Amino acid sequence: MIRFKVHFYAQLKDFFGETMELELAGNSTVADLFAALSKKNALAAEWLRVSRAAGEDAFLGHEQLLTDAGSYYILPPSSGG
Repeated sequence: MIRFKVHFYAQLKDFFGETMELELAGNSTVADLFAALSKKNALAAEWLRVSRAAGEDAFLGHEQLLTDAGSYYILPPSSGG
C-alpha cells in the first residue's frame, strides 16, 4: 500500500476540501487515483473526467505510477480573460 496527499483546486475543493490523504495499492496509477476519488464522491465524477493530475513539477498521464509519501495535485480546467 502507498499513502500520499492529494491537493484540490477550484471547484474540486467543494467536493473534497483542500487536501486529503489517501491509501491505494502499491501499483496504483493516476487512473486508479481518479477512480478512487470518483468513488468517494460521485458528484465530482464529471469534474474529475476533465481534470489533470500533477506531481511536484509536471503534469502526469493516467498511466503514471503513484509513489508513497508523494503529493499530487488535481486541477480542473480553467478559463479566464
